[in-house]
Amino acid sequence: MSFDKVVTAVAALDPAPRHRRWRSLSYCVIDAVWSIASRYDEVVEPLVRRVANANGDERPVVGAAEPLPPDPLPLPVLLTRYSTAAALRQVTNGQLTSARGGIPKADAVLRYARKLVDHDVCDLAAVAEMMADQARWDSVERALADVPGDGQHGVRRGYLWMLCGRDDVIKPDRMVLRWLARHGCHVDAREARHLVTRVADELTVLLHRPVTPWMVDHAVWNAERTGTDGAGDRPAVMFAVSGLPPLKNEAKSLFAAEHRQRDRVVRLLEAAAAAAERAGWTCVQDEVELDVTVRSPTRPPGDATNFLGGIADVLQGRKLSQGVDLTHLGELAGFSLYHDDSQIQEITYRVVVDSASSYVVRVTTR
Repeated sequence: MSFDKVVTAVAALDPAPRHRRWRSLSYCVIDAVWSIASRYDEVVEPLVRRVANANGDERPVVGAAEPLPPDPLPLPVLLTRYSTAAALRQVTNGQLTSARGGIPKADAVLRYARKLVDHDVCDLAAVAEMMADQARWDSVERALADVPGDGQHGVRRGYLWMLCGRDDVIKPDRMVLRWLARHGCHVDAREARHLVTRVADELTVLLHRPVTPWMVDHAVWNAERTGTDGAGDRPAVMFAVSGLPPLKNEAKSLFAAEHRQRDRVVRLLEAAAAAAERAGWTCVQDEVELDVTVRSPTRPPGDATNFLGGIADVLQGRKLSQGVDLTHLGELAGFSLYHDDSQIQEITYRVVVDSASSYVVRVTTR
């Protein structure tokens, strides 16, 4: 498996921050328990909403950026209203935590709830306080692990903390593991957690924006669930370059040693060559797509056509006999990602405000 290929495939999914969350710890517990081996859209989410509606809550989710409102169904209230698994089963369903020797998921929810209440974790605000105390969190983890249906490497507990708002604790379930396997990465849940964290760290640097393990996990899970894998299955190479792209706005070749864009040309070639080596990319003759994100503190001193023209020219093949001395480029003189920029059939370009100038280029075969 090439780590860089996985990073590029995840970047193609455009991992984004969470937009909404459950507003009750009870909903998070029910979601975490029922999500194991259940279809989320068809079973889990409607089931959680049924419980919310049965308890007078018509708006069980809130925006992720919104302050948490008072918990509409704290765990002690849930345990009072559903004192037995049979009572909770009436508003949920009779699924088991496992087909072999499992217990009813309704029973698992109530066991989770009792253990959390025993540790004074009754709502989402209390979860945040508990997570700030590692010893206390470890104690809660050990207690919850005793409930049947914990999953390999505690996948259910990891998912619960994700639902509660922890973005660095993920649930590499069968969807995520299957996507990783399709991309050449055959790992178990524990190894997947480590891999996803590395991917998030790499994308944070490469994309010049925060990318959390939750964002990676959710993007991969959603892609596998819906079959919308973006460019992830196609050969691609992606890299970041400091400064602004070379501008193509005059007749003189960008490759001339005395050209005022020379430093930008060299930085682009160096970054592209390093990324191509990591990704195992060789110069292609197929049609390609070009995606460029320019980051700048102010409006860049150049328009999209000039920047794109400069990038496209630098990354295409060059004839060493074209009348321009390329010796100053050394080994980079013969480097290219594609033979001719006429192969570019689709272009995406965006400008993002950032504290420093840089840009990210992704080239994907069609």
